[in-house]
Amino acid sequence: MASIRLFLTLTLIAIIVMVSFLSSLRGYRESMLEADSLFDLQLLEHVKLLSLLNPELSSAGYARVVEELVLPQQTDLALTAEMRIAYQVFNSDGTLLMRSVLAPVAQISPFEVGYRDVNFNGYRWRVLVIRDPEQHHWLMAAQRYDLRYELAESVILEAVIPTLLSIPLAALLIWFTVGYGLRPIRVLAREVRSKEASDLSTVELEGIPKELTPLTQSTNDLLRRLQSSFAREKRFAGDAAHELRTPISTLKVQIHNLQAELADGGGNLEAAATAADLHQGIDTIGHLVEQILVLNRTAPDLYMVQFVPVDVFDLVRDVVSAEYEQILQRDQNFELDGGRAMVKGDATALRSLTVNVLTNASKYTSAGGSIRMLVESVGGRVQLQIEDSGPGIPEAYYERVFDRFYRLDGDRHSSGVSGSGLGLAIVKHIVEMHGAQIALSRSQRLGGLCVTITFNAFETGTDS
Repeated sequence: MASIRLFLTLTLIAIIVMVSFLSSLRGYRESMLEADSLFDLQLLEHVKLLSLLNPELSSAGYARVVEELVLPQQTDLALTAEMRIAYQVFNSDGTLLMRSVLAPVAQISPFEVGYRDVNFNGYRWRVLVIRDPEQHHWLMAAQRYDLRYELAESVILEAVIPTLLSIPLAALLIWFTVGYGLRPIRVLAREVRSKEASDLSTVELEGIPKELTPLTQSTNDLLRRLQSSFAREKRFAGDAAHELRTPISTLKVQIHNLQAELADGGGNLEAAATAADLHQGIDTIGHLVEQILVLNRTAPDLYMVQFVPVDVFDLVRDVVSAEYEQILQRDQNFELDGGRAMVKGDATALRSLTVNVLTNASKYTSAGGSIRMLVESVGGRVQLQIEDSGPGIPEAYYERVFDRFYRLDGDRHSSGVSGSGLGLAIVKHIVEMHGAQIALSRSQRLGGLCVTITFNAFETGTDS
């Protein structure tokens, strides 16, 4: 069912059409029977008029009087001829005294009082025969069936056609009436749709129809369960951050002290190498924990209400300043181009995005390699582009590398660089949260990977 409104409208119109058809059919049959009775009474009135004529009149005078009494005056002579009543007048011994133009010379019906159907002149006729009790004349009047039906149908259609023409109007009224009746559903949908993703308060509407009460209650129950679930998740993230960071930091201090003691005491090279590997492993665990916590904290449900105007170029410049020491240690060439470019977003999430793409570029670019970042505004859009001279990513894996914990070639990456497989997943997460787009390609300038992120520009002075 694509639309309740359309379904109800079509169903009601179908019911109206069916009921109208059945009632019109029954009305037609009843009206035709009533019309037959009225036409029979009309024939009786014609015959009574014939019985009032003076039998001493001449044939021409008799015919003229009959024409004046029986026929209405009409301007259309052809129509007058068609609508004439065929009549015959016979004396008691069966001699034809008078007939109308439409009546044949031969007797059109037996001398039997009553109504009957006969055929003459190529038509079906309704005939009434009576006998004048005073003059003892046989009086016969006939009327064509097709003319009777034509006249009756024209009268009936005049009554039915307005009903048929009213169906489109009824459809229009039903459409708007059903729409008005479904208005509370639209109000409820608009209320739910207008809520911010972080707003899990219950929906409160006035004058809700009782049919919508179960739906409203179910929606509010769901919102309460979600609110409780998010609260538990937030508490878990906070607890995990505290419980995991503390022992990792302690392990780092202890490993640092161990390495210092080994260096001062002239420990063997094997123990020093093991301590170094252990230190690197703990760093990897710490990085993984931080990435998981960042991934959890940057959920769109938690950040939507914190969107503010952000200058991407200033943000990128700050991140580069913080990470520049790592770039210098690897003897890499770095270039930042562009200028002011405003977007609406969360500065913390955008900073995390920039850190991830920059550190990825630095990690996978060999010593002496090049990294270039570009921030520019083009046609109402803001582009953040990061290129490097590293090995890049095969095109077949452009979508796969955004999956959580996925690394090209697994833990045996050809670069030998350790990682958690969460960096690009976090980037994709933040990009989607901001309604932006991300695309991977081969860098035409440096030959490595090119990451292009496109945001909607934020114009100063617009509603925030």
